[in-house]
Amino acid sequence: MKHLKTLLPLSLLTFLNVTFGQMVKSGNGKVNDETFSYSYIEPTQEIKGVLILLPGWGESTQSIYEKTKLPYLLLEKGFVTVVPQLHQTLFADDYTISELNAVIKIQTERYKSNHPNLIIGGLSAGGAIAIDYAEHILSADSIQNFKGVFAIDPPLDLVRIYRSAKNKINYRCKSRLIKKEGSFIKKNLLGSLNGTPQESHDKYLKYSGYSADVPDGGNAKFLKNIPVRLYSEPDLDFVRKTYCDELQYEDINAFDLEKLDKFLGSIGNNKAEYITTKGKGFHSWNILDPTDCADWMLKICN
Repeated sequence: MKHLKTLLPLSLLTFLNVTFGQMVKSGNGKVNDETFSYSYIEPTQEIKGVLILLPGWGESTQSIYEKTKLPYLLLEKGFVTVVPQLHQTLFADDYTISELNAVIKIQTERYKSNHPNLIIGGLSAGGAIAIDYAEHILSADSIQNFKGVFAIDPPLDLVRIYRSAKNKINYRCKSRLIKKEGSFIKKNLLGSLNGTPQESHDKYLKYSGYSADVPDGGNAKFLKNIPVRLYSEPDLDFVRKTYCDELQYEDINAFDLEKLDKFLGSIGNNKAEYITTKGKGFHSWNILDPTDCADWMLKICN
C-alpha cells in the first residue's frame, strides 16, 4: 500500500482515506457497571486474527486509524483491529485488565467459529499496557491463541520512571514542560501505587512490565517463549535540544527497552527483537514500519 500511494493522484488518495474512515466501526463494553468504548475495522473475508491496538495518553480510538496504516494492511490479510479507549494509567491496573478481558471476550464471541489468533500492541503508555497485559495472560496461561506482543517506546520500569520523574523536577530547563511532566508522573505513581518505590516496592514490582532491580526481571520473565517486538527512536540529542539539555539517557524509554531486550536474550527468548529508528519521529507511531510489522504478525500467526 505504501508503494501504491506514491503512484496515486491526490484525488484518489483522498477517496481512499475517506473510504478507510467509513470502515471504522464503534462499539461499547462494560466493566464494573462502567461503560467503555472501542473502535474496530473488520474484513469481509474469513477472520484469521485480531489485533488489540492500544493508544497513548490523549489519543482517541478513531485517531489511531489515521496515524498508522497497520490496521488497513492487516485488513487485507483477514485481521480485525480493535482500539479500546483506555483510562489514563502507566500500567495495566486491575480495571484495565478487566477492560481488555472484556474486549477479547466480545471479539471471541463475535468470531467464535474462527478461533482467531490474538496479538496486542501499542504506543507509549498503551505499549506499556500491552506488555503488562501480555505478561498477565501468559502467567495465567489464559488465552491459548495468543501469538505475540509489540510496543512502541513504552515506559516499562516504574522504579526507573519514578526516579526519572524526580530528576526532571530538579532539572534546570528552559522549557517548563519537563518539570511539569516530572511532577505529573510522580504524583500519578504516588497515588496509584500508594507511595514511593521504597514505600511500596511490591506494587512497583507487580505493575512494572520490566524490573531492572530484580534478577528475574520481574514480570518480564513471562515473556520467555513469546514473540516480542520493541520499537524506539533513542534520540537523546533531539530531546535535549527540544526540551532540556540536562536530560539523561535514563530519562527516555529506550533505556528500559535496551535492558529488556538484553534480559530476554539472556533467558533464551530468540523470538524477541529490539528495533531502533533514526529520523522517523521521537516517541511516535512513525517509528513502527507498518508493512514490516504486518509481515511479522502474519509470520508468527502461521
